[in-house]
Amino acid sequence: MEQERLPRYIVVEGPIGVGKTTLVRRLGELLQARTILEIFEENPFLPDFYRDRERHAFQTEMFFLLSRFRQQETFAQEELFARFTISDYLFVKCRLFASMTLSEHERALFDKVYTILTRNVPVPDLVIHLHAPVPVLMERIQQRGRAYERQVDRGYMEQLTDVYGEYFGGYTATPLLSVDTTHINFHEDAALELLLTEMAATMDSGRRALSGTSSDPIQGTLS
Repeated sequence: MEQERLPRYIVVEGPIGVGKTTLVRRLGELLQARTILEIFEENPFLPDFYRDRERHAFQTEMFFLLSRFRQQETFAQEELFARFTISDYLFVKCRLFASMTLSEHERALFDKVYTILTRNVPVPDLVIHLHAPVPVLMERIQQRGRAYERQVDRGYMEQLTDVYGEYFGGYTATPLLSVDTTHINFHEDAALELLLTEMAATMDSGRRALSGTSSDPIQGTLS
């Protein structure tokens, strides 16, 4: 794959357990790119949020909002110094999660701050939306064993995947590559090469989809 055909600023997005960080790290190594990785462990409210979402949602979402903005602000100041940059979140993630967790009054205040901050957030050249069925996501969450994720329940994950699906179903802001990660293993070089080919094609067509099959996790069905 000729790197000149690839987008310069790539964002990988999707629900918990879908494989965002793994893909960002693999692409970062391959393209020698700078990576922007969200550090969930820095949010002191997150463990309490998973135990009692209604009580701790506002503090949790505001912390994430400001933390992500600081990362984006740093990126905007330094972006000329990197050939490729790859992030494991889209800034609108802040609003998507807030729409699920905050009360009406909390969401109104949150949106005021979000609207001010988002004016200075860089726009990606390509978004890769990773998705998988909820049972697959729940199994992956359990396998990786992060302490603060042990309280994540199926109902929350179903709501989250619905929110992502609805948002990206009508997404037109940038070229979008949708990838079903159920049977695609991005630790495999062949899968990564296939993805790079699709990324370049998406820059030409504006929207594409990639899904692996259980019998062949590398070659996908393209649409």
